[in-house]
Amino acid sequence: IPIPQDDGPHPVCSIAYPQGYVDAMGYLRAIMKNNERSERSLELTAICLRFNPANYTTWWFRRQCLAALSTPPEDHQTQLTYFSSHLIDSDLKLASNLGGSNPKNYQIWYHRRNLLECTFTGGAASDEERCLVGEELQYIASVLDEDAKNYHAWSHRQWALKTLNTEELWNKELDFTDKLIIKDVWNNSAWNDRWFASHRGLKSAPFCLEKSKNEVSYVIDKIANDPYNESPCRYLVAIVKEQLLLIGGEDKFRSFISECEKKIMKVKREFEESMKMDGNDCVQLIGAYIDILEMKGDQESYEDAKDLAEKLESRYDPIRRKYWKMRVNQFHRKLKL
Repeated sequence: IPIPQDDGPHPVCSIAYPQGYVDAMGYLRAIMKNNERSERSLELTAICLRFNPANYTTWWFRRQCLAALSTPPEDHQTQLTYFSSHLIDSDLKLASNLGGSNPKNYQIWYHRRNLLECTFTGGAASDEERCLVGEELQYIASVLDEDAKNYHAWSHRQWALKTLNTEELWNKELDFTDKLIIKDVWNNSAWNDRWFASHRGLKSAPFCLEKSKNEVSYVIDKIANDPYNESPCRYLVAIVKEQLLLIGGEDKFRSFISECEKKIMKVKREFEESMKMDGNDCVQLIGAYIDILEMKGDQESYEDAKDLAEKLESRYDPIRRKYWKMRVNQFHRKLKL
């Protein structure tokens, strides 16, 4: 017998649900009350989710049904919920169908992750895991193709990569980010994922000096395409800062940062020659250059950084005038030390 929704004795403003949804949820409440985890319960949750894919209680009960209908192997770890592989496949398809018109529905993305968690067990990746994660990454790529800034998709993608954690996947992910950056060099999400993938989900050590040089060459090439682009400029600063923390004070760091400085000045010079414009107008590039000069740490660099910050404050970046004034004061203090 269906259990109606209880809105209290005197509802102020009852929601006009479609009758099909009212009937389906009434039956679902009855089944949940009896804790019936059966095939028909599973089918009923699918009906309810087609009406409202954001109902997290329905998703939770669906997973309870999936677990009850699955038979775990004898060596299964008891602390992990087990789902049979054929049920995982069918439910991933259901989530994909529902996610097509709801690409930012958190409940759908969490359901996908919950299904895969029992399969991605850690350790050496099996053929089944490689196949499953490959299909999942393809699905996420299709979602990102529609909206390259979908936070839920990126978060789920990085979880999958970090959980399986194979060198093959990390290298493929770098290729994936490169394609996205070529397609749209302003895609800050792709730049963020490149940092994530190149550092192996932040599990690996910082870049070695040689790898840093390679990444600097890569990012400088992208900055040259558009010196107004904040994303690669910040990426460059992050590379240099990482080396500062790793080998700052050593001769090889001074050589490295000087090379970065030369490459930035080359980009600025080429921009001025080709566009017949003042390179200081590229606020994002000059802002990154100021940060790099500060990391050089000598009096001459502080003086150059202060002069550039004054120009941004007084002329080139009026929106952030107060920020640049603060930076000018910081350099004044450094020069007095």
